[in-house]
Amino acid sequence: MSATKLLVLGIVHLSGGAHGYQVRSELQSWGAESWAKIKPGSIYHALKKAAADGLLTEHAEPGNSGPERVLYRATARGRDEMVELVRDGLRRTHDPDMLNASIAMLPMLTRTDAIAQVNERVARLEAELVVQAEWREHPNRDAPEHVRDQAELWAGQARTELEWAKSLSKRLSEGGYTMADDPGSWRTAPDHLKMRA
Repeated sequence: MSATKLLVLGIVHLSGGAHGYQVRSELQSWGAESWAKIKPGSIYHALKKAAADGLLTEHAEPGNSGPERVLYRATARGRDEMVELVRDGLRRTHDPDMLNASIAMLPMLTRTDAIAQVNERVARLEAELVVQAEWREHPNRDAPEHVRDQAELWAGQARTELEWAKSLSKRLSEGGYTMADDPGSWRTAPDHLKMRA
């Protein structure tokens, strides 16, 4: 749910206000159903829940030829929550859906903040690799052999993710990407240029 919540808040915020079908269409165009495992129904649920929690406002508008439509806008609390979710997703290991959603919303952070969160992920992965190495050197003899082999898979995944995180931190440090405190960021772009309607 956190990945869906983050992406819904981010899309509404970037658009300056959006209807549910616009949020759904945007996330579908990003392929979020595969890399964040978002289902269409969960998008509408996340919008309603975020509005109930004060993260979004709801404004009823007349429909073109049918019932009223609801326009959602991010509140200040919603923007703060969105930024905190990006931070958490970058730091937290073992949650690929949240990591993918956080990468999709990475430019919501300032450059310094993004580097700090990615570097925390690096530190956590390095600590996990130390623990995994100790476990592999002194495995529990009661664990089946195929379970011990699983540790090799986990270590390989952690090493690959560590290499990726270090590379991302380096790209950010070298000025890669337009971040929240950069000219031309989502904070400085006119609303009509932030996202297609």
